[in-house]
Amino acid sequence: MKHSKCGMLLVIAAAGLAACGGDPTDSFRETNPTIIADPGSVFLSQGANTFVVVELRDEQGNQLPADVTVTNVGSGITVEQDPSFLETTNGTKLPTRERFIVTAVSPGISTFTLAAGSVTQDIAVRVVPTSLAATFSNPAPAVNEPITITAPAGFKFGPNATVATVHGDGFVTGFSADSTAITALIAPGSSGPVTLGGLTADFLPGVELTLDTNDPVTAGTTGLTGTDAPGTAPEIAVPALDATLNFFDTGTFTGTDITGDGGVGAQYYKFVVTEAGNYHFVTNWTGGADIDAVVCFDAACSDGAFVGASTNVPEDGSVALDPGTYYYAAVLFGGAAPPFFSLSLTHEAPPSGT
Repeated sequence: MKHSKCGMLLVIAAAGLAACGGDPTDSFRETNPTIIADPGSVFLSQGANTFVVVELRDEQGNQLPADVTVTNVGSGITVEQDPSFLETTNGTKLPTRERFIVTAVSPGISTFTLAAGSVTQDIAVRVVPTSLAATFSNPAPAVNEPITITAPAGFKFGPNATVATVHGDGFVTGFSADSTAITALIAPGSSGPVTLGGLTADFLPGVELTLDTNDPVTAGTTGLTGTDAPGTAPEIAVPALDATLNFFDTGTFTGTDITGDGGVGAQYYKFVVTEAGNYHFVTNWTGGADIDAVVCFDAACSDGAFVGASTNVPEDGSVALDPGTYYYAAVLFGGAAPPFFSLSLTHEAPPSGT
């Protein structure tokens, strides 16, 4: 008679199951706990706040009940537990999560520490300023009077620094050796904070900032003014090679347009070229006027070249010039005369082949 092996196999299988009873991952539960924060670092504008949600997890990623507290709060920030934090729709709070409110008080980099028993996690906080305590060498400059603007400690001006007010763009004409200060011309009639662009901060590497100054400037409204005819035109200095001349004019375009452009008024300036080269003109203004720009090759403007004759703002053009005396005409082609306009004249290298 043959004996059945089925019973024996069932017994062995049952024994095997008994040997493997329980969760094989039990030994990892509640081991090597870690604090998880969302977000793991904070980036805030000064005066703003945000939430940081915190939980404790074991080695497997399981959430653990924990009483998380905050310690070692650095300068420039405040951190408070959010008593209104409720994770469930029935108005109850889960024991595995906490939420904290981080408020940015003053610019800089700071940290705070989350602690659950012996487990800790540091959270970095970077506070971006909303204004800048810059200083002015003269807070009430005349038109075309350069002023020095110095950034506070920890800030520098990048190579693309800009300066502007609600009255219009100004000019950055130079940088200090350590880039902590710029030389600038402010738009005529400006009265209020100055907007500085291209700033960098030591605590925000790789980030360019645009900030208003805490203190205002008040710029004059009268300065260099072109005249109504080339024969009485003021002389403007021609910049050296690769340099730029910038100036503002608050004229009224009362001169007759003799350039042939057909404008309703013009202002004239004289300049003397001593070195052949390309001369690049950028004429800019505010308001709805249409201004053209002409370089006259003689005092009668019987011959010349447009360096801007479109409806663009600004007008932008270049002309190749040999040594000699020339005249620049800003021609009001249409619209009301703007309160001021600006000219940038750059001496570029001579055209190739000359």
